[in-house]
Amino acid sequence: MLDPQQPDRPDSHVDPVIEVYQQNVDRTLLLENLRLTPAERFERFVQRMKVIFELQRAGKAARSKSP
Repeated sequence: MLDPQQPDRPDSHVDPVIEVYQQNVDRTLLLENLRLTPAERFERFVQRMKVIFELQRAGKAARSKSP
């Protein structure tokens, strides 16, 4: 939607598709993550990747045992 007070500003246009997607974004999680330092964010990433790798390993092990 164009801002009637500043009709020539390109950033005053609101894309309706983006607006629909933004309704489903939990901004509290984004803000919580942005409050962390880059080192803290990286540490969380590393911990989550360890969990993912363990789940992958466990899944492969379970599939190899299946008849």
